[in-house]
Amino acid sequence: MDYFEFLMIFVGFPLVVLVFLGRRLKRLDRTLIIGIFILCLIALFYTTPWDNYLIMRGVWSYPEGAVLGTLGFVPLEEYGFMILQTGLAGALFALLVGKFDSGKLSYRPFGLLPAFLIGVLGLVCLSYEKGTYAGLILVWAFPPLALQWSLGGRLLRDSFSTWIVPWAVLTLYLCLADSYAISEGIWSLNPETRSGLDLGNLPIEEALFFACTNLFVIQGLCLWQAWKRGPS
Repeated sequence: MDYFEFLMIFVGFPLVVLVFLGRRLKRLDRTLIIGIFILCLIALFYTTPWDNYLIMRGVWSYPEGAVLGTLGFVPLEEYGFMILQTGLAGALFALLVGKFDSGKLSYRPFGLLPAFLIGVLGLVCLSYEKGTYAGLILVWAFPPLALQWSLGGRLLRDSFSTWIVPWAVLTLYLCLADSYAISEGIWSLNPETRSGLDLGNLPIEEALFFACTNLFVIQGLCLWQAWKRGPS
């Protein structure tokens, strides 16, 4: 199996199914569709420089013949993964949560503190060679988390039990899919730039990556709907 086949089977096909169910059950409305589309664009533009740097540093690598081609240092399929994963998270959110009505946005600087601590932890990790991958994830995660938690920290805290389910389900699913991809040799991670802590054959940094990226999307959709709803 190559990267394109993996992408279509494990991300593309589930996305089509969830979109079909979401539309059929009238859970995927115009507001959510627009929000998902915007987040797909943000994911593409925000992740592309970071992905290029990771591959340039040798954190990730792909065997000969496993990808269709590259743009910069990044395989073409990886750009598709950025978009399709975001769409998959959005479609699952629509199906399991749908219309989100729990509070309103309110700027609270205190929400910056936990995000700042995550960023600091990332910098500490980067001071060690084996902390490179984890550090790059945490530093990269700091800006979106700071924005989301400062604008909607209370809303997200109060609605935790509502959005935690799609986040947990998708994170577990993508971790299992990633574990399969690694076992098939579709991509590999440099042992010199990661901690060596594994969940089965899944590097813990990969689980951290999916936990963060899914969190960006799920929380982003909560805040998007709260913003579209306006003051209550």
